[in-house]
Amino acid sequence: MGKKRYRPQDRRKDDGNRQERGRRRAWGGGPGGKGGTRIPRPEKTETPDFWSRLLGSGEDNDFLEKTACPACGNLSARILGRLGPTILRKCRACSLVYVSPRLADSVRRDMLRREPAPLSSERNLMLRHKMADRMELMHRETPSLEGMAKRSSTLLEIGCRWGHFLQLCRPHYRSVEGLEWSKERAAFARERFDLDVSAADILREPWAGRYNFIVAWDLIEREPYPLEVLRWMHDHLIPDGQIVLSAPNYDSFSRRLLRKRWPHFHPARHLSYFTPATLSALLREAGFRDVTVRTSGLSALGAWMSRPNRVDRERDARGQWLRMLRSREAAETAGGAAGISPGRESGLRRAGKKLAGMLSALLTAPGWGDEMRVYARKS
Repeated sequence: MGKKRYRPQDRRKDDGNRQERGRRRAWGGGPGGKGGTRIPRPEKTETPDFWSRLLGSGEDNDFLEKTACPACGNLSARILGRLGPTILRKCRACSLVYVSPRLADSVRRDMLRREPAPLSSERNLMLRHKMADRMELMHRETPSLEGMAKRSSTLLEIGCRWGHFLQLCRPHYRSVEGLEWSKERAAFARERFDLDVSAADILREPWAGRYNFIVAWDLIEREPYPLEVLRWMHDHLIPDGQIVLSAPNYDSFSRRLLRKRWPHFHPARHLSYFTPATLSALLREAGFRDVTVRTSGLSALGAWMSRPNRVDRERDARGQWLRMLRSREAAETAGGAAGISPGRESGLRRAGKKLAGMLSALLTAPGWGDEMRVYARKS
């Protein structure tokens, strides 16, 4: 008898048998493939860090809280799908998109008060450039106050972080003040820039100031009670004063294209996702008028390859949140370390930036930009 000839289908058959045996072993089944319970994965020893201490043991998931709509308090919501370790919902009453369950209020406060990493020279330069662009946009887009020049106006920034925006605005206003949750960042702004920055909770501590302008960059989407914050701003503006807000635009072109890979999806920090319509309606409910919304910016298409909210569904709720928080921190650290390149840009890079700017202007004209800048006046 001659030697048996090898055929490709025999290999596929052997591979199928090998996979079937592996499945039986994983589920504890016998030769018949029936019965048995799944063998759990061996638990890895957890290295204690800030995030594991923040979430505690997590046996009862007491670090989480279920919530109604942050804007109107309605409990009826349509589920849009999973977002990392939580669920994305859309209120049936006001159409606001929000996450629930979310990290408990005490956990988020500890995150805000966490001592920040030292501010590197690269990140310092990057923040200064970013805030200079925002100040230029604000001065170009805000209508001038009736009968009052900006140089005789007062300005308050809520969530001023390191104080770069206030430091740039100081020559243009009679006085500038800041509020920052982190005591370390507030101390940095006072010592480095000699600014009047307080570490206060605006909803729990009294505040007597009244201002011509109140600015809050990237703040409203992080607040668990956005309507209360907007009403506080309304109460602390002088008559006919203005507020300036920024927030991610849920209606943006990038969000529709990237879907759950949209980089502004951050369920641990961003609790609500506004559209121009939902944010305008919330401002009017808080007592503002003459609401104007402008959008700009597009997320890089490279974000399609990132998976910042990917979690292991076989982990418990605490394990899913820990993995997401740690991966987010690692991504932010890597992005901050990149900073701004001090070298000269090549001609190809400059051409690419110019093309990206033209594409951004074309797509953001209908209101599809990633960032909303909202201007409103006190009634």
